[in-house]
Amino acid sequence: MIAGIITNKEKDPALLYTTQIYDFLIGQGVAICQDDDISDEKYITDADFWVVLGGDGTMLHWSHIAAKHDIPLLGINLGNLGFLTDVEKHDGLEALAKVLAGEYETENRMMLEISPGLLALNDVCVDTLGGLKTFDLYVNDYLLDTIRADGIIVATPTGSTAHSLSAGGPLLIPGGQMMVITPVCPHSLSTRPIVISAEDVVRIVTCETAFVSADGEIIKAIRPNESVVVRKSVYTAKIIKTSHSHLYDVLRRKKIL
Repeated sequence: MIAGIITNKEKDPALLYTTQIYDFLIGQGVAICQDDDISDEKYITDADFWVVLGGDGTMLHWSHIAAKHDIPLLGINLGNLGFLTDVEKHDGLEALAKVLAGEYETENRMMLEISPGLLALNDVCVDTLGGLKTFDLYVNDYLLDTIRADGIIVATPTGSTAHSLSAGGPLLIPGGQMMVITPVCPHSLSTRPIVISAEDVVRIVTCETAFVSADGEIIKAIRPNESVVVRKSVYTAKIIKTSHSHLYDVLRRKKIL
């Protein structure tokens, strides 16, 4: 078996925990793919799975690359929230032992696609970075609404616990096949989040210059009357789960419920 190790060096600056993980895997006869200066252009795609040491941001970033290479991710939380990671730091070695013994499940998490190869595991957001603007919202080329808001979020079930939740959106079951459209600070009491099918296609047209972000990273600017099309991706993020905690357990533990 071959494992890749990816570390958020801001969370483990001296690489002390990374070394523990490395030594444990080597001791179990696992080959390691690791690059001390890993970048998006230099993948460790020969691995059977990746051990991601960090928080949700680290998992999100590397999920885009892993999905294209069909690589499962085991997340060990070195951050704060840790919705995507499997276990906390103190349970990391136990989780690895379970993976090596085959005592785990793999969750296939739906992803979004803005254009071919441009993915989001949590959400796509269109906003103007500064104030109330007008957006035309289409679902399957039908005009659903013209919305005055700070922005519009299109989130997966995984992303329903993130930016969409902060903007008043509902929680969705992680393995569900649906999307939620959540206006950000809408200037109308009747404008509310809406849950649609994963097979629907969302198109957002802004009346002014706006910015498009995927999983919190701005990826492009769009001019007035340009469209942003969001649909379900053919790729899925494969998240390894060795613990049996339910989403509700995690939400309660993180003081979300």
